[in-house]
Amino acid sequence: MAGRHPHLLIAVVIVVSLVATGPLVGVDATGPPATEFGDGTASVGDVAIDTTELVVTPGRFGTDVDYLRVPTAVVQVDSVSGRPRLIYVVEVPALDRSLTDQAVLTSASTTRLDPDDQAFERGQLGNESYDATLTVRVQSFTESKTVYRANVSVEVQS
Repeated sequence: MAGRHPHLLIAVVIVVSLVATGPLVGVDATGPPATEFGDGTASVGDVAIDTTELVVTPGRFGTDVDYLRVPTAVVQVDSVSGRPRLIYVVEVPALDRSLTDQAVLTSASTTRLDPDDQAFERGQLGNESYDATLTVRVQSFTESKTVYRANVSVEVQS
């Protein structure tokens, strides 16, 4: 059948798919995407962040910028109910920067959150250090709880 009439096979597959996901059968193929969060909560077992990796370093390959390098947060999520999200925020008030990454939680897993590094013009920052706060929160429409918070110093390397 497929050799002589491939268009007939394609039409049958399309019709079966439409009927199976249609309102008569009741299968919903249009559930909320994994990027939408809602009500719910999560239990977090461990949060690992190498705070020594939060530094300002010169750009590579002749670029005329310095980068605020942000460490990855590795979060062990033990249980999830609903569709909460995990948010990682790195705030450096003296530099007027707040860097974030987030993930919608749908099941227990190890989740990596990795905000992008931030560029500054070379010489814009002094050789001093800057205070920063790293926070990981579980957030939904009904709750927001902090599961990790650390105050650290950001060193400027030359």
